[in-house]
Amino acid sequence: MKDLELVYAVYQYGSFTKAAEELYISQSSLSMAIQRIEGELGLPLFDRRQHPIRLTQAGEEVLRFYREMKPLQTKMKARVQDIAELRSGSFAIGGTHYILSYILPETLVQFSGRYPGVELKITEAQSGRFKELLWSCDIDLCLKCDVSDGSLQTIRHAFFDELYLAVPREQVAQLRLAENPLTAAQIRGKEEVAFQHYFRTEDLGKITFLQLTSGNNLYSRSEEIFRHLGARPKKIVHFQQFVTAYNLAGSGMGCTLTSSRLIVRQDHPGLVYYKLPSPLMIRDFHFTTRKDAYISKSMQAFCELFAEIEEGRNGQK
Repeated sequence: MKDLELVYAVYQYGSFTKAAEELYISQSSLSMAIQRIEGELGLPLFDRRQHPIRLTQAGEEVLRFYREMKPLQTKMKARVQDIAELRSGSFAIGGTHYILSYILPETLVQFSGRYPGVELKITEAQSGRFKELLWSCDIDLCLKCDVSDGSLQTIRHAFFDELYLAVPREQVAQLRLAENPLTAAQIRGKEEVAFQHYFRTEDLGKITFLQLTSGNNLYSRSEEIFRHLGARPKKIVHFQQFVTAYNLAGSGMGCTLTSSRLIVRQDHPGLVYYKLPSPLMIRDFHFTTRKDAYISKSMQAFCELFAEIEEGRNGQK
């Protein structure tokens, strides 16, 4: 399997140089290892004339075998590690920048403290890549909302994420928007959202909207919200990061969807907030893995610790 992991890395990164960097080995060592594998098989695995380099037919067969074997290897390792009762082993978790920076830090720190023998591997990626990463066994677990794919399974509910439309304060008067938006203090206090705090659908055509790029949950969600409301923003500007869009909205660039959790932890005095009349303004996050995955004790312990921290946080409010 180790040799196949080298082949997969070259395929994944599209070059020997990048793969060697990610594997922390020299390019010459990686090239020699691939040449040895090709010599044993009697066929080249990569077409080196193309950039990025591509798999040959033989290479595709080798990768197909690797993809079939990797989940079995991962499951075997998890079962064996469970015998050690969280004294050793590892598991990999994936998350977006928002999840890793604002939702999971306390859980990651406490888990590492409680189970120092378990190695945590963390991968940051767009939410649209999580299914691919789970099935390639690059991650074992992720936090995902709207899980309806039959190839995935949820371990347990994690949290609800309430969305708001963040609007630069000065634009309320400039664009003649509804004059009773919510403040960060009201959201922090979980004030009940009355009808007058809703954004008027007809005003969507006045705003510049800072939208995440395709591959992010908030891209597809915002598009569904616009379809549901039957209106679209006047102008859309795309960004890759949820937090980047929020910070630029705070600088007055435009409006964006943000979450109550981000508002509470990173308030922008220059922003006010509205609800949009759509059920899609609430996201339901679950800990998610592959449908056939073995749920290891370390994965269960991580999910339980997160729930414990959430319960304590909610009890303080």
